[in-house]
Amino acid sequence: MPQAFRRLSGPAAVAAAAILGLIIYLVTALDWHEAGRVLADADWRWIAGALLLTALSYAAEACGYALVNRWFGIRLPIRDLIEIGMVSSTMIASVGGLAGHSVRILLLTRRNVRRSQGVAPSLFHGYFQSLAFFLFIPGGLTYLLLTHPLDTHIAVIVGIGTAVLGVAFAITAVVFLYRPVRSRVLAWFVIGARRIARIDISPSITLYEETLDRGLAALGNRPVALGVTVAWILVDRVAQLAVLWFCLEALGVQDVGVGVVVTGFAIGIALGVMSMVPGGIGIQEGTMAGTYHLLGMPLEEAVVVALLFRIIFQLVPLGLSVSLYWRVLREAPKVKAQAG
Repeated sequence: MPQAFRRLSGPAAVAAAAILGLIIYLVTALDWHEAGRVLADADWRWIAGALLLTALSYAAEACGYALVNRWFGIRLPIRDLIEIGMVSSTMIASVGGLAGHSVRILLLTRRNVRRSQGVAPSLFHGYFQSLAFFLFIPGGLTYLLLTHPLDTHIAVIVGIGTAVLGVAFAITAVVFLYRPVRSRVLAWFVIGARRIARIDISPSITLYEETLDRGLAALGNRPVALGVTVAWILVDRVAQLAVLWFCLEALGVQDVGVGVVVTGFAIGIALGVMSMVPGGIGIQEGTMAGTYHLLGMPLEEAVVVALLFRIIFQLVPLGLSVSLYWRVLREAPKVKAQAG
């Protein structure tokens, strides 16, 4: 058996097969004529509102990212930081976190910010973003468990999945925020890099820790600053959810409760991220549509809503950000960033 297939054995193969089966079911069971009718009857005023909310979401994310960089000692003009945050945010949403964070570091290094300095605020902001999104997941899964009868095995899997996510976030918080544990973990990375890659990353790790400690201390001494940053992140997440709601309204999907909207949103986005597929393409739409169909929404409407959300919230901003990306990339550094 080829090595690639061996890696997919066991639980990974079961999960991959389940997701693939869901997508195949949606494609084969969908009445494409009915789906086209649903889209043709859309109220484009709601689409315009969804686009405005999308702009609000990305603006809030960019402002939060810019503030975090300032508190972490990145002394660039606030406009530069917001533009970098805007461009990288569209990449994170559409292509994946690795690509988006790499773009951030690339644009920061072109402005004389060392890579190890730029990583700390990016990870800090990303962690709080993920934490804010995680708040939606247990609410959505709890609603699903309480309002829709599920097979015992599926209910157990859903419960275990929620618990695993909670434990993972708790462990990440300890490693990220508690210096003794973080230093021990980073020391293992330094040892591993020396033994495996034969490189010494200790200077970069030291600068990363110094930047992170400085940022955490600054935010700890200014709780209002931390509150403002968290507020921007919450505005971003709520605006995302509102975009999905507006997509439902645009398609005339009536009598959909908040719990149903949150459940489909949370499960679709979460599985798209965890799938490791760039941008969760196909996985996000399939799971979101499948969840809504499970909760009683007609299949054609569920699929069109999931696709419309992908286009409005992810593909349109990515296309519009290309020109901004090239301008930001070509722009010469205005100042030399300082560490403190």
